[in-house]
Amino acid sequence: MAADPAAAEGEGPDREPPPPPRPLSLVSALPFWFYLTAAVSVLALVIPHILSPHASPPLPPLLRRHLSDGRLLKLHPGPDLFAVTSRPAAHSAYHHPVLVLPGLAAGSFSFRRLLSSLSSRGLVAAAIDLPGQGLSPPPPAPPRTNPLREIMDRGIFHAFEHLVETGEVPFQETGPDPSHSFYAATAAAAAVASALDALGLSPVHLVLHDSALAAGAAFVSANPEAVQSVTLIDTTATSSAFPAVVLGVPTLGRLVLWVPALFKGLTRLCCARGMDAGESDSHRAAMWGEGKRDAVFEAWKAMNHSFDLREWRSSSEEVKSLPMMVLWSGSWSDKWIDEGKKVTRALPDTKFIYHYGGRWPQVDACEEISKLIAEFVMTNATEYIDHSSDESADAHSAHPAL
Repeated sequence: MAADPAAAEGEGPDREPPPPPRPLSLVSALPFWFYLTAAVSVLALVIPHILSPHASPPLPPLLRRHLSDGRLLKLHPGPDLFAVTSRPAAHSAYHHPVLVLPGLAAGSFSFRRLLSSLSSRGLVAAAIDLPGQGLSPPPPAPPRTNPLREIMDRGIFHAFEHLVETGEVPFQETGPDPSHSFYAATAAAAAVASALDALGLSPVHLVLHDSALAAGAAFVSANPEAVQSVTLIDTTATSSAFPAVVLGVPTLGRLVLWVPALFKGLTRLCCARGMDAGESDSHRAAMWGEGKRDAVFEAWKAMNHSFDLREWRSSSEEVKSLPMMVLWSGSWSDKWIDEGKKVTRALPDTKFIYHYGGRWPQVDACEEISKLIAEFVMTNATEYIDHSSDESADAHSAHPAL
């Protein structure tokens, strides 16, 4: 006879049923609701800042200090430009101003130590952020044609008649003309010329870094009398150290600027291996303001990829006679060294020196770059002064009464 399963399991009729489960006490539920509420509150605070294109974190102390050291130049016509000037404690006997045009996304902030070092060597050092770069506010966006608005205002039959007569569609959305963009080389050069007049530093020893080559070359060609010498620091017109193309991707560009570790890794990978967290956060904050991310991306799109360095060097006697020096990273990569060799071939009469920093050597090789620039400036400034003295002596010999 089969055994009763209930009896086998000890569940006879006299056994009491198990007690019901105890309800969750209020004390044990408090931690769960506390952490849930805290998590929701944090998300409610963070998500709007991530999704908002205009939100920006507070300025880091380093960037705030740099902002207080410079001033915003109101240029009319033209965009406003931020400039910072570092003067030696005891002014030199001669006027040896050095003007730095930083490359894409670097800004005058990355040159703050270099300016101070040049000042300690007896030079007046200044840096100007190109339109939309660094601490210069982004220029106003040009108006765009709205084809839907034109159709509503002028009627669809007008478009049909225009198409029949000319073979062209009259309602086409057109973007800004690159030749009229504030980011174009000629427009940026004109803004630099106005800023230099406002600073009262002309003539200057010009230092061009990274992507500032085309704008600096246009400035030299238009104002040769305002330049005593030119120094190129890891500069090309076809590529920039900072990969600004990522900023054009809506989600990725915003994520790069929002996550400090991601931005720091990107700059250390592409610009300077010696960049610390404080500097990285300052560069990130400088690109987070309203319109700044788009300004960096638009400046990258406006780069003059057809710029010919050899052709510019021989474009005029004034440009050809300018003393010129190239400082190039000899430790970044073999590909970058090959790029430097191309510059050497394009400028065979130029002094070429390898340095030990990265593509932003003002960050990780500041003193080395400062020493090389100061020596080059003083050498050519002496020649410039001697030349001026010779002209003065000739004038006195021709006119003894002077």
